[in-house]
Amino acid sequence: MHIEAELDTVHAERLLALQQRLQKPLPEIVADILSTAIDARIEAPENEGQKMLSIFAEEGLIGCLQGDGNLSVDYKQHLWGNG
Repeated sequence: MHIEAELDTVHAERLLALQQRLQKPLPEIVADILSTAIDARIEAPENEGQKMLSIFAEEGLIGCLQGDGNLSVDYKQHLWGNG
C-alpha cells in the first residue's frame, strides 16, 4: 500500500531522529508504529473500576477482609445494633 502523508515539523523531526537511531528504512518504522498503535487500540482500555480492582489485587487487598456480604443493605444494624 502506498501512503502519502504531510507531517508538521515536530513530528517529521522526531520520525527522522527515530529512523537515524534505529537504522531502519522509513516504511519499516512506520509499519512498526502503526502495528503498535493498532494493537493498543484492540485491547480494551480499563475503566476506573477495573483500574481500582487491579490496584487492589496487586496490593493484596482483595479478599483480605471478612465481613457481612449484605453490608450495603443492613449497615444500620451493624452500626447501631437496631433490629
